[in-house]
Amino acid sequence: MSVPHDTAVSRAIAVGVIAPVAVAATAVVVQLLMLGDLPDPVATHWGPSGVDGFAPAWTVPLMTALLAGGLPLLMSAIAVPPIRAGERGFVLRLLIAMAVGLSAFLAVILTGSLVLQRGLEDAADAGSVLPVVAVAVPIGLAVGGAGWLLQPRHAAAPAEATPVAPLERRPGERTMWFGRAEMAPLPLGALLGATVLLGVLALVIGLTSDPVAAWILAGTAVLIGTLVATLTVFRVRVDASGLTVRSAAGLVRMGVPASDVAGVAVTEVKGLSQYGGFGIRSVPGATAVVLRSGTALEVTRVNGRRFVVTLDDAEGAAAVLAAVAEDARAAQD
Repeated sequence: MSVPHDTAVSRAIAVGVIAPVAVAATAVVVQLLMLGDLPDPVATHWGPSGVDGFAPAWTVPLMTALLAGGLPLLMSAIAVPPIRAGERGFVLRLLIAMAVGLSAFLAVILTGSLVLQRGLEDAADAGSVLPVVAVAVPIGLAVGGAGWLLQPRHAAAPAEATPVAPLERRPGERTMWFGRAEMAPLPLGALLGATVLLGVLALVIGLTSDPVAAWILAGTAVLIGTLVATLTVFRVRVDASGLTVRSAAGLVRMGVPASDVAGVAVTEVKGLSQYGGFGIRSVPGATAVVLRSGTALEVTRVNGRRFVVTLDDAEGAAAVLAAVAEDARAAQD
């Protein structure tokens, strides 16, 4: 039984936005109420031999707000707009559930680490943090599971492809097509937001407590930033050789030779619901460069496998590719 559109949207917002904010805010309030009973600095990192990292007590509520509140909101910022636009799919439902589950897990971990230190004169005397982790994991899984069940069932709509006829040309006329595939502002903003968030956390942690953790976070931020810089814009070319898709930095090159083109069509792509995300994707029967939801060029190879790339002028690229594929077939006969 289908669920009304507004119900799916309202539940996604309740589970993926309101609930994580409430969880993070509650954890921050509890932590602030404990500050007077905590040593300063507090323990923020545990190694095999016990506590090995410290920070001012106020940094834990700050990290809770950024991690238990900020990261889940970034996940929901990716999933909620497509749901609002009418998309449905396993990944969209999972992202919302993961957002609230992650918020609960991090809130319990960070709050529990302070509970261990209440009444201590020296944070180095805090016991093992493993019992807190043992409690946080099932709570995070249970809250995430509840977030999954509270949402309506998602059924992704199958994509419909419209075949495109070859571009009409005069005898001997050669044609080429050039274009760009660019990531949509929303997922790009989420990636940039995650990069900035990790960078801020690395700076705070590096200045106040654990240099090793700071370097790990900084390295992760640099990695995400590098991926954003290299894999969010692709140049697309159609000529006599076939279809070529190359990243702006030139690190990735993909395509389909004209002789391997069995069919060309234009289709509507929903990145999250159909391909599970954005970027270079692989699903049963297809490889895709999906940088946004919308129109896309779909090429069916001779072996039946499809190659898809999102483009603004997908119909123009398809008509030219169909024409050069026709030439390639004629040359083989």
